[in-house]
Amino acid sequence: MYHVRVDPYIAGIFFGDGCIHKRKDGAYCAWIDQADKNKAILEREVIPKLTRMQLKPHFYSYRVAKGNVVKWRVLVYSKEFYIVMDEIFRKVTEYFKELSDIEATQFIAGLFDAEGTKTDRIVIYNRDINILSMVKWRFENLGIKNSHIYSFGSIYGLQTYQKSSVKKFLEIIPSCRLKAHLPG
Repeated sequence: MYHVRVDPYIAGIFFGDGCIHKRKDGAYCAWIDQADKNKAILEREVIPKLTRMQLKPHFYSYRVAKGNVVKWRVLVYSKEFYIVMDEIFRKVTEYFKELSDIEATQFIAGLFDAEGTKTDRIVIYNRDINILSMVKWRFENLGIKNSHIYSFGSIYGLQTYQKSSVKKFLEIIPSCRLKAHLPG
C-alpha cells in the first residue's frame, strides 16, 4: 500500500504538463517543465507542495536546442509518487469525480496553470475531452455558467466567456498564474 497523498493542485498541473517515466536503470521519475516566463509557478506552488508531500524535488533549468529556449524542470525520484500519478493519469475522471469542491478548485487551478489562458475569457486546453467535460460539470456546480468545449484539431478547449462566469472563476480558482499576474 502506498501512502503518498497527492495534493490536488499537483495532480492537476502534472496531468496538464507533467511526465512520468521508469528509466532503464529502474529509477522512477516524475517531472514537469515550464517555460522561463512560468518559472514562478514551479517556485511558488509546485516545489512547496511536493516538499509538503515529503518528496525531494530537484529544480533546474535547461536549454531547448530548437529556438534556444530556456525551460525549467522540477524532477522527483519516487516510486510511490510515480505509481500514484500513473493511476491518476489512467483514471483522471474517476479521480476528479471523487474530489470535494475545494479539492476540485485546486485541481482546476493546477490544470489551468499548466494548460490555461486568460484574455477576455478563460480557456483550459487538453487532449482529454472527458476531463474537460468533468471540469465543465464541476464549473456548473460551482456557479461558473455557460462554458463550452470546442475542438482545435486534436486538442480541446473548455471556454468560459460570460463576464460573470469569468469573474466567478477568478474568485474561486486559486491559480498561481492568475494570482501572480503571470502571462496567460
